[in-house]
Amino acid sequence: MREVRPERVEQAQQGVGPAVGRTIRVMSAARPERMEALPPLVFLVNVVVTGVLMMYSSLNLRPDLPASAAAHPGTYHRATLYLAFLLPTAASTVYLWPVARWLRTVWMNRTEDGSVEVPAAIGRRAANAPVALAAFSLVSWILVAALVVLRLRTISAELTPGLLAHFIIRPLLAGLVAAVAVFFVSEYVCRTRAWPVLLARVPIEGNPDIWRIRLTHRLLLLWLAIGFLPLSAVALTASMRIAGLDGGADSGVARVVSVVIFISGSAALGGAGLAWLLARSMDRPLRALEQAMARLRGGDFSVRESVRATDEIGGLAEGFNLMTARLAESYAALETRNRELAGALDRVAFLESVKRGLDRFVPDTVRRALEENPDATALQKRTQDVTVLFLDIEGYARLSEQLSRAELTALVERYFSFFLSDIRAEGGDINETAGDGLMILFQAGGPEEHAAAAIRAALAIRGKTEEANRDAGDAHPSIFVNVGISSGECDVGVVRLQGAPGERWTFTATGPVTNLAARLGDRAAGGQILVSAETARRLRGRFRLGSLGALSLKNISSQVEAWEVIEAPGGVRVGVTE
Repeated sequence: MREVRPERVEQAQQGVGPAVGRTIRVMSAARPERMEALPPLVFLVNVVVTGVLMMYSSLNLRPDLPASAAAHPGTYHRATLYLAFLLPTAASTVYLWPVARWLRTVWMNRTEDGSVEVPAAIGRRAANAPVALAAFSLVSWILVAALVVLRLRTISAELTPGLLAHFIIRPLLAGLVAAVAVFFVSEYVCRTRAWPVLLARVPIEGNPDIWRIRLTHRLLLLWLAIGFLPLSAVALTASMRIAGLDGGADSGVARVVSVVIFISGSAALGGAGLAWLLARSMDRPLRALEQAMARLRGGDFSVRESVRATDEIGGLAEGFNLMTARLAESYAALETRNRELAGALDRVAFLESVKRGLDRFVPDTVRRALEENPDATALQKRTQDVTVLFLDIEGYARLSEQLSRAELTALVERYFSFFLSDIRAEGGDINETAGDGLMILFQAGGPEEHAAAAIRAALAIRGKTEEANRDAGDAHPSIFVNVGISSGECDVGVVRLQGAPGERWTFTATGPVTNLAARLGDRAAGGQILVSAETARRLRGRFRLGSLGALSLKNISSQVEAWEVIEAPGGVRVGVTE
């Protein structure tokens, strides 16, 4: 017969506990519906055992019965039929009915991908099916033996002790054979068809709901079925025959019967000893291997199991040792990688803290460019249209004489901190700081967009300065922040300074536009916002401007036209609310 291999299954448990379902994905054709054939198999096994028993009785028992004992057997036969055939079949059907109903309603209607959720109760019932069905057959034959005892009380003829024992022991032996046969046949069907699906995630070891039949018990059952019980029947028959022989007249027959009894008893006892030795030689290493696997599940990768045989069990132990050795190597390598990863994460965390610290000193444009490309190719010097804003605190030298260094530093930081949110909200990058001044670049969007963004930021700075002055009261003189703004093409990028100590990079915008913005800031007074003619042209009426005409500015040879920003249209205040 071709071996039927268990189907491969992929499963995922959705919880823990006896009432939790298990989702199973069948990877090949599983046939758990074959469990519906178990009740007919129980019926067939008991029919065969009953037929063998009747054949034995007709050959050995019935010829020796008195005529009164053999009369009217119909009622007894019908009762035996009901008990031996129908009772275990009916009990098996009732026991397996929940499993069969689930198979018909859920399994047969499963989705195309084969996903099913197996209830825990169905899994337990399927796991215990072979033991339960064998117990039903054994109990039925015990009831047959009880019926035999009741029938013996109705027989008026005198029966010998051998016949009495034969009457009672005969159905018990048949029941043991039937129970063992039902167990192994049912388990074969479950192993090859049902259990690969229904028991995919049912815990076996330590589960009190599973009736486990260990290897030693299986070998004992097999010895009972094929050795002890048949030989017991032979010995029982021989003992009945020898009891009725005349020792003198039938001495040869008596010797033969005695030899049969001796051989049967020796074979039964010898088989028991050999079966015990075989069970011990197989059960001990398997139990040790099971315990070693439990230790492996607990995380002990150093566990090894002695190779005690050259058969499949020895090969299994050797394979287990190779597997644990490989797992130990992989776990050690994984621990090494974890330590390296932990060190790398520590370094990354340190670098992140350094990065956060450097972010306070690096313009946002530079930071974003370096994050996109650490080689900083985007930071190479290039001509770009930008709007440059210079601001400084008016009368900074006078304040430095009136306030201590600590007070002056705190004052400048407080005012500049007020400006930061508005500058960033308009897309400005603080490019340089110099004591009481800031250089800010606006380059997001088109020429009109970044020019307008610079004006909005300047108006917001003016508003924040006025609020800060009101809040300060008489703590210090009122502060005025003067602003100069110019738009146009500049050389924007990195200026590299190289020398023996190393290399220093500075990101800035250079050119006449930058110089003009700085000179306009120097010329402004009393919190004015002065813009160049190009910037004024780009605003196109978005803000109220006042022309200052042509101005002479420091370090610029010719006069330049300048404009003053008064306010946004309609007098709307511009700024970011803190």
